[in-house]
Amino acid sequence: MEKLAIPAYPPELLEKKGARNSQAMVDFRGYTVESFLRAYRDCGPIFKTKVNGLDEVVFGGLQANEEAWRRPDEWSYSEAVRVFREELSSLHLTQLDREPHRRKRRLLNKAFKTSSIMASLPQISEQIRLGLKRINGIEVELHEALMDVYTRAQSVSSIKETLSDHMVRKMVDFEEGFIGALFLNDQERALVYSRSKYTNLKSEVLSYLHGIVRKRLTGETADDLLDAIIHQKTSSSIEPLSEEELIYDAYLLLIAGTGNTSKTLCYCLYELANNPDWTAKLIEEIGQFDASSMARGMSNFPLLKATLMEAERLFPAAPVLPRVPFGDLEFLGHKLTPKMHCLHLVSLMHFDDSVYEDPFLFKPQRWIDNEYPKLAHGTFGGGSHVCLGMNVARIQLPITLGYLLSNYNFSITKEPKKEHYAFPSEVDSMTVRMNVILSSK
Repeated sequence: MEKLAIPAYPPELLEKKGARNSQAMVDFRGYTVESFLRAYRDCGPIFKTKVNGLDEVVFGGLQANEEAWRRPDEWSYSEAVRVFREELSSLHLTQLDREPHRRKRRLLNKAFKTSSIMASLPQISEQIRLGLKRINGIEVELHEALMDVYTRAQSVSSIKETLSDHMVRKMVDFEEGFIGALFLNDQERALVYSRSKYTNLKSEVLSYLHGIVRKRLTGETADDLLDAIIHQKTSSSIEPLSEEELIYDAYLLLIAGTGNTSKTLCYCLYELANNPDWTAKLIEEIGQFDASSMARGMSNFPLLKATLMEAERLFPAAPVLPRVPFGDLEFLGHKLTPKMHCLHLVSLMHFDDSVYEDPFLFKPQRWIDNEYPKLAHGTFGGGSHVCLGMNVARIQLPITLGYLLSNYNFSITKEPKKEHYAFPSEVDSMTVRMNVILSSK
């Protein structure tokens, strides 16, 4: 059967976020969500255009999500996100394909499944409670303050290690530097990653993680999730994790994802500040928050769950993901080749009014009585490459919001803004930057 030509969409019809108003806080590679929605409606779920001067095959929608997520072996993650290979390691999970990826996910799953994380619920929640207490009464830039909180929370469960304030700061700055430059063009990214301040951070943090791994491999134990993946029983057909692999697995356990979790909560608080009626209902539901109640899930907190689902929907940390076909590929009736660079608009349906009524409005109540298609929610991706840290985020977020709204009032002292990348301490344009002061109730 002859393949259909991929329709072309005029790039001049895509609107730069800075040049036009948009109802969405996020953007798609610097362009408005609304302009990509128009392209989707005009051309269908797949089309060709130029994005930031580069030829791209763009796809999104329920059908595109299903096709992309159910056929993971058809895509080369190694090529699409080669920055993880080049900047971290060829053994890093994110850029692995096919069987190497399946092996690594099987070996890491023990540390990232919900039951493993929940086993340390008391320790995690106590660290989050103490972290909020430390910033009480102090004006802080909330995104970085929360990254500090989440790194310390990981240090009492995933990798039990007493972290100095100095090392926590280094870890936060390294993660900010690495993730912040991730989707810059090759030249800009190379400039960021070659800066001595960044290279020194990277060397110090990875050396520290290597030291932890060496101690564990030579007999030291801590009864944590790093131990769990090192000492798990596997079949003879699965090669155990090597020392080099474990350095980057330790990075996943202790540091990776803290920025994305922080982003979501910052956006959530910004919306709650602008929706006092909903916030009052939420505070009433939370009451005197006790994190141990989370051991039974969120059935007792429907408003809290709805709030976080809406924050995920409206402010996905990675709204667009790059893709490169592994080989010639038939996709949605069209032929793709390995020479084609693709952009998967995983969160396009978040803003489509055929799925969500008033899609650009923060309306958590929509989640109370409605069930939406799983394929319409792309915050964590999907399929076998779904975000490894999804369960971590979905445990840390309700605990943080529960303690915060139960114990503190908060005031925004510096209005939110999104900043273009600089270094250090200013990350990609998808981060909400705002100063906040907490005050005890």
